Amino acid sequence: MNPRSNIHEQVLTATTTDALMDTYGGWAEQYDHDLTKAWGYPAPERAVQQLKRYVPDANATILDAGCGTGLVGQLLRQQGFTNVNGLDFSAGMLAQAKEKQVYGTLLQADMNQPLAIPDGAYQAVTCVGTFTSAHVKPDALSELVRITCTGGFVVFTVRDTYWAETNFDHHIMSLCQSNRVRLHECRTEPYIQEEGSECKLLVLEVL
Repeated sequence: MNPRSNIHEQVLTATTTDALMDTYGGWAEQYDHDLTKAWGYPAPERAVQQLKRYVPDANATILDAGCGTGLVGQLLRQQGFTNVNGLDFSAGMLAQAKEKQVYGTLLQADMNQPLAIPDGAYQAVTCVGTFTSAHVKPDALSELVRITCTGGFVVFTVRDTYWAETNFDHHIMSLCQSNRVRLHECRTEPYIQEEGSECKLLVLEVL
């Protein structure tokens, strides 16, 4: 399958949130196969590996933000994490995630808006494949930091083109300079192998 298929183009070029959600809703049942089997999508596995390095407690409270169909949640469960919740804006994707039975709760929410989650509610937050064109804005990172407790970690990816387009490094620098986070990792990793794209994989500790 050509990784730049029609549905992939629709995801990357959607101009409204409604259009993006419609696309994901129609893609939900085929999503896992396309990404993991046809295109090669190692980002979830790489992110979970990093999370396990920094958060060894299997009982840690974790939010998988932008969980999609639950690829990251499934890997977290395989690594022994038992207290994982998921959040996504696509009802179709959440339906697929629910079938995996790896999340305690699933919340439908727009990450470009303030989240109805208390400060410091989680010991770790993952966000993989969400900071990319037409998806979640860089400002959403501040919300992920807010809902992570002091001493907790935010592990996330940013697609290479989106990193450049949005000057995402400035957002990281601002959080560091305000003493809200400490940057532990900023690695360049493969993103979608069939298209040759890369991403930044970052680990932030909340201060």
